[in-house]
Amino acid sequence: MSSRAIYLPGKVRLVHEDEHVLVVDKPAGIVTAGLAHQRVPSVFDAVKTYVRDKSKRRGTRVWIIHRLDKEVSGLLVFAKTETAFGVLKDEFRSKRAGRIYAAIVEGAPPSPEGVIQNFLWEDPKGKMHCSQTPRGSDPSDEDEGKLAVTRYRVARRGGTRTLMDVKLDTGRKNQIRVHMAELGCPIVGDRRYGATSDPLDRVCLHGASLSFSHPATGRPLTFESPVPGSFAGLLGRASIPAPDAPAAPASAPATSPPSQQDSPPREEPAMVSRVPDRAPRSDTRSGARQQSWDHVASWYEALIEERGSDHHEQIILPGTLRLLSTKPGQRVLDVACGEGVLCRRLGALGVHAFGVDASERLIEAARRARGARVEYAVGDARSLASAARGPFDAAACVMALMNIEPLSPVLSGVASLLKPGGAFVGVILHPAFRAPGQTSWAWDPPQGAGHATKGPPRRDQGARPGRPVRQYRRVDGYLSPGQKEIVMNPGAASEGRDRVVTITYHRPVQTYVRAMAEAGLLVDALEEWASRRVSQPGPRAAEENRARQEIPMFLAIRGRKLQ
Repeated sequence: MSSRAIYLPGKVRLVHEDEHVLVVDKPAGIVTAGLAHQRVPSVFDAVKTYVRDKSKRRGTRVWIIHRLDKEVSGLLVFAKTETAFGVLKDEFRSKRAGRIYAAIVEGAPPSPEGVIQNFLWEDPKGKMHCSQTPRGSDPSDEDEGKLAVTRYRVARRGGTRTLMDVKLDTGRKNQIRVHMAELGCPIVGDRRYGATSDPLDRVCLHGASLSFSHPATGRPLTFESPVPGSFAGLLGRASIPAPDAPAAPASAPATSPPSQQDSPPREEPAMVSRVPDRAPRSDTRSGARQQSWDHVASWYEALIEERGSDHHEQIILPGTLRLLSTKPGQRVLDVACGEGVLCRRLGALGVHAFGVDASERLIEAARRARGARVEYAVGDARSLASAARGPFDAAACVMALMNIEPLSPVLSGVASLLKPGGAFVGVILHPAFRAPGQTSWAWDPPQGAGHATKGPPRRDQGARPGRPVRQYRRVDGYLSPGQKEIVMNPGAASEGRDRVVTITYHRPVQTYVRAMAEAGLLVDALEEWASRRVSQPGPRAAEENRARQEIPMFLAIRGRKLQ
């Protein structure tokens, strides 16, 4: 981007733009997005017009990730692709994104820093209120209070006002405004929530810092907006820093100034989700179990060319890159790399990737696809030292750990090749909710029935009075380890063609954590990722979408090699 500031209509300043995201600095007095029936200027309209005019294409779309109140200023991020939208919405929903605000409040809080936690609910007039307990007992009740957590720190005091740094753990409507009023320190200019003064004709709240992981590269981004100069004038010349105040809230995200290096790479071909992935075919030749995907390599390579995987592109790859948090020049090991999609993505980010897979045919396919800063080797994931030479800064095994047996040699081999403090990221199907043959979708029983149904409820079998019909995930087994053959081409097999069979091994989460600990890998992150697919419109679509978002599909575990 040019160093010259770019302003959109409404004095909206463009802070950062690449092919996936756009960050702007919103002034007070303009809404983030108007309602459908409103015809008022908005940041959303300004961003849409800018992106459409720049691309010179009709139908160009932009997605809203979060909002700021009309009377509030600060940073906003918008998505420019549907994939980026899904990744960023998850980032904000799971509280991984960081938001820090500057607020001028009336009076002073009872302590220099603290946490406010209660429940917020909205009255019929749209005003938010807080209480110490939820207002109802039914989670489906629209009047149910939502948990809200706000952290604050006094930054500066002057006269009868205080400048505070505020961080959101949750993102409820008007949350900071309500919580500051609850603290006895309403925000200056916020007459709706109890302020007695309005010297600037605005609510003196400003979104000063915004942090999130880039949806394509996974790299952490932090953007900062200077606190409006008019705020300082409200404290007077005699303002003083808060005693022993830290430089930022304890939970503030680490800064990483945006630069051209944060721009994402050119898109790689989509990668089909292998469910299961790298499952071995076993035999007992020479008394040893041989594990390889050669017997399905041709079928799998053709499948990748025919259709990609929304799971990999929208969930697995962005999440893996974010957890790896690599830097240009580092070395990363990709265990059971398959045809090398993750390796190529890492190489495009300036990382030196080394992929290992037991299938010679998949490695051949990976080499044909090429890619900068990428090497491959044929090798067994259970004896990595013979295939790869360390040390590596990080390592990953994507959708393959649940298909390799035994597990311990894999993790021990990874640990032996990592530098001290190096990260290993493993991504698997969630063993609690997505174990093949042990879990399935089901529906609440219809009214008057005594058992659950696997299919959707009929229209004449509506919900019980006051209770919606729910879809849920049935779990028939979890703690007992086991294995299951998976037919990878069920459609073709049903037509009489040869079956393509692989094996997946079920293990509870504790097995993975224990194996990592025994290998000297300290688990420092565990994330659960839900599918982003959406059901076709219909009477059960809303409930299917709700259940799909609530019940995770993938489990990601990160461990670091002990010093």
